[in-house]
Amino acid sequence: MTTSASSTTDTHPRTRSMESWRARLGVLASRGETDGPRVEEARTALSWWRTRAFLIREGSSPEQADELLDLIDRYAADAATDDQAVAR
Repeated sequence: MTTSASSTTDTHPRTRSMESWRARLGVLASRGETDGPRVEEARTALSWWRTRAFLIREGSSPEQADELLDLIDRYAADAATDDQAVAR
């Protein structure tokens, strides 16, 4: 018996390395899954890792890059909550 896939909305990009996310996306594509929530999750995580790498290349320390990305994530979550409240 197989279990269903875990919720993709709770997975933070830090739970895997960039290489692991890239491999996951490759495995999904090799199985014919090129669209859907798991593919979107992997693409979003890879985007997060690319942004982090960019910040570090531009002179931020890894800790500073993580803090900035956390701030952006919090702001995006707050904005989504505000949008839902307005929609009601």
